[in-house]
Amino acid sequence: MIADRILGVVLMALGLVAAWSAMQLEVPFAADPLGPSPFPATVALVMALCGLGMVLRPVHGFSRPERLAAPPLLVLAMIGYALLMVPLGFMIASALMATVVALLFGARMAAAGVVGVTTAVALWLLFDKLLDLPLPKGILPL
Repeated sequence: MIADRILGVVLMALGLVAAWSAMQLEVPFAADPLGPSPFPATVALVMALCGLGMVLRPVHGFSRPERLAAPPLLVLAMIGYALLMVPLGFMIASALMATVVALLFGARMAAAGVVGVTTAVALWLLFDKLLDLPLPKGILPL
């Protein structure tokens, strides 16, 4: 569909502009040896790559009538994720969010649960261990 390709081109352009902008970030003091730019630049480049994927092979994820409720439910899931992050902690909130997203995209419950837990653990390892970012612990003693 042409709209998917147009959105892909827009995402690529936004991703590249955001990556360039992130590389210009500077902090006057040495708080972190890498500086503030690697994380936003990485997110921006992933966004540009997703846009490239849409240009090369558009996917019609919400075309069936039973999927019309999925986009607003995704927005509600993101709001719930933000609200549950501190009380439940990063790991549980992320697992729930990824599970809900997988279910909304048509995964079976068992597969969605595996995706949710795997995503939460992978993101926790990335942010907490690799990038050394403090995350809300919530009810888990991590």
